[in-house]
Amino acid sequence: MKKTLFTIFRILIGIILIGKISNWFLNYSHETNQILNSGMFTLIGIAYLVGGFIWNKKLTNIIFLICGIYLIAMNFIGDFGISKSIIGIVCILTPMLIARLSPEETDEKELAEN
Repeated sequence: MKKTLFTIFRILIGIILIGKISNWFLNYSHETNQILNSGMFTLIGIAYLVGGFIWNKKLTNIIFLICGIYLIAMNFIGDFGISKSIIGIVCILTPMLIARLSPEETDEKELAEN
């Protein structure tokens, strides 16, 4: 089941990516671009929600969950100025930076055995 959901998720990401790239050449309407953007941010939000359950630290889990929820919810709330975009950028970058900068946890027993 998990593998099937992951495959569906990857297919949806591929569709969005193809749509965003083809927009450069075909110049879709504003409504089509909004649908592509909403799909893109929703998929990123779902990935962050799922990522919020795999970390061992509570603070990291909470940050991932809040960022994922905001990225999904921002598609459904009205435009309230530039702060919506700034918060969205922060919510996209923060989990990526946490994942990149977090120390890799290695088991000392595994290191001793090798």
